Amino acid sequence: MEQGGKRLTGQAPGKEPGRKPLISVVTVVLNGEKTLEKTIKSVIDQNWNNIEYIIIDGNSTDNTLGIIRNYTEHIDFWKSEPDMGISDAFNKGISYSTGDFIAFLGSGDWYEPEGVLHIVEHIKPGGEIYAGHACLWTEDGKKIVKLHKSCPERIFQTMRIAHPSTFVSKKVFEQIGGFSTEYRVAMDYDFMLRAKLFGFETVIVNYVITNMLLGGNSRDVTTASKDELKIKNKYLGKKLRHFVWFYAYLAKTKMFSLFNKSTFQKK
Repeated sequence: MEQGGKRLTGQAPGKEPGRKPLISVVTVVLNGEKTLEKTIKSVIDQNWNNIEYIIIDGNSTDNTLGIIRNYTEHIDFWKSEPDMGISDAFNKGISYSTGDFIAFLGSGDWYEPEGVLHIVEHIKPGGEIYAGHACLWTEDGKKIVKLHKSCPERIFQTMRIAHPSTFVSKKVFEQIGGFSTEYRVAMDYDFMLRAKLFGFETVIVNYVITNMLLGGNSRDVTTASKDELKIKNKYLGKKLRHFVWFYAYLAKTKMFSLFNKSTFQKK
């Protein structure tokens, strides 16, 4: 286990201690030497300076730790040790966060320069969850595939909230807990559905907040859909429409994937 960051030298989180709200941004990573630096830079370059940046590394074996060390003066806290998967890493990030709101930015994803500021400008007393939109890029980061618009009104159907563009009050985590380790891909859907059922509403911020590379977990549509079906059956009861949606969504996604593959090959 290794750890570091400004917190260990007694520095206060964020560049403007005492300014509200303090936003905790958590990046979880495993062997992300090819993508992590762009993610870190996008956090450092935000127009909203009151950010607490936390990186949870799952014991990478490539040069990920070297990159983290290069930016340690900009990172409030980082830790590298084996974990039990993404949910476990997310929950570690939550436990080390001291901000008023917590956001999760994956390795390889990056914020728009004013991404965090757009969220902060919409925060009002009593608001607990804020979600913007995300642009999905090809794995090489050269082409935008589509705009992923957050639609919380569809939460009972599927995960149509851009999780990397979502900022959640720490109070929410304190009341409903963190991410379930039961699911390999759709742990974010499980969390957002539980939040909705608990009574927390998601406020839409109509800006692109985050850019996401396709690949990794986002590529595993089948597992994500199976996870979502289990989650809906668990919290909403086993209903025919859940199974109909499951098979219809898989078919639609397959056709979309084949179309994009053909389009990009032609170009």
